[in-house]
Amino acid sequence: MRTLEEALREQGVHAAIAEMGLDAAELFRTRLTVDPYRHHRWLVKRTPTKVIVNAVPEEADQDHLFWEEWYLDAGQTHHHVLSRWTPSRYDGIFDAPARDDEHPPLSFGKRWYWIDDRDMRPWLLRR
Repeated sequence: MRTLEEALREQGVHAAIAEMGLDAAELFRTRLTVDPYRHHRWLVKRTPTKVIVNAVPEEADQDHLFWEEWYLDAGQTHHHVLSRWTPSRYDGIFDAPARDDEHPPLSFGKRWYWIDDRDMRPWLLRR
C-alpha cells in the first residue's frame, strides 16, 4: 500500500500546492502509519485562472468522509471542506453540475455542504 507522501507526489499535489504558495511537506506532514486519505482520489486541475487540488472520497465513502479542495484564485488560496450530509455549521451549499472542467467527476450531480476553512491543514491530519 502506498503512503500518503507517495500518492501526493504521484498525483502532482506537491507541485500544485507549491504553486499556491503553500509548503506541501509541512502541510501534509504526518506520523500516521496508515494513509487517512486511502479512500480518496487526489486530482489536480488547472484552468486558465485557477490551480485546484481535490481529495474527493470514493462514491461508497461519501456518506461519512469529507471532500477537500484547495485552490488558488485571483492570488488567494482557499481551502474548502465539503460533505454530502448537513454539518452543524457550514458556509454554503454547492449543487455540483452534471459535468464541468473544474470539479472532480466523483462530485458531479450531487449536493454538497461546504465550509470555508481558513486553516489550510488537511482535515484528516489534524488529529
